[in-house]
Amino acid sequence: MSQTERHDDHAHHDYRSQSRSRLWLVFALTLGYMSAEVIAGLYTGSLALLADAGHMLSDAAGIGLALFAFWFAARPATHFKSYGYHRTEILVTLANTIMLLGVSLFVLFAAFKRFSQPPSVDALPMIWVALGGILINFISVRALHNSAKELLNTKGAYLEVLSDLFASAGVFAAALIMMFTKWYWVDPAISVLIGVLIIPRSWKLLSECVNILMEGTPSRIDLHIVENSIKSVDGVTDVHDLHVWTITSGLDAMSVHVTISEGTASPVVLNRVGELLRKQFNIKHSTIQIESVPCQDACTSCTKDTCR
Repeated sequence: MSQTERHDDHAHHDYRSQSRSRLWLVFALTLGYMSAEVIAGLYTGSLALLADAGHMLSDAAGIGLALFAFWFAARPATHFKSYGYHRTEILVTLANTIMLLGVSLFVLFAAFKRFSQPPSVDALPMIWVALGGILINFISVRALHNSAKELLNTKGAYLEVLSDLFASAGVFAAALIMMFTKWYWVDPAISVLIGVLIIPRSWKLLSECVNILMEGTPSRIDLHIVENSIKSVDGVTDVHDLHVWTITSGLDAMSVHVTISEGTASPVVLNRVGELLRKQFNIKHSTIQIESVPCQDACTSCTKDTCR
């Protein structure tokens, strides 16, 4: 006998709707300011500005993909795609992260080439462009901050605009230093710093995506704790074939075989286990298979009231 617990998608859809509208705002801001940075970078000769524009280009592409993923993932499930298209969000996040890592490595390569003969840079326009970038990226970070905690797709876009906020601050600092000292090597040095700051965050997000695609156990879940909690339910004598995985960010699923003692009402156990999973582990999509065996065969040392 088995039961699939119904899950409430209302909050899940609310997060996606809110995140989608904010992504559109960030997309427009990022695309507009990226154009300004490209023009300013070419005019001033600043690699740091062009590096930041490159990151903003990857941001705009990533946010565009994220918006596409929200639309595509909303398509209904079919007989061929029984879980629907939720995994589209994970695939897009994976693509965004790889793209961000690629841009960072390219900037590092270009910066190291410039160290030997750093060109002169017009610092004053850099200052104004960097200040504008700080403002735009700060607005974007604030807009995506809350939804990034819930949705991996938005988290990828959030990390991209957060890295651009660091980059804009670095460009501003480099421009001030070059204006007063003429130390033009600071420009590639700041570019290296930007790349170094971005790579660890991107790598961590990449690992999360791969873990989901490999159907690994979510990092917030300890299977031993889940197993022991289910075993603590009255009437349960054993737990096996326990699996927990993530369908998409904010939507975890679980399947488990639960052995109960003879005479125990299986619907009661199903309700108790389902409620436990929802309240203690926030797992709202679960499949529980009940197996009934004689108590004396299942657990000779059981001390529960149902087995005495």
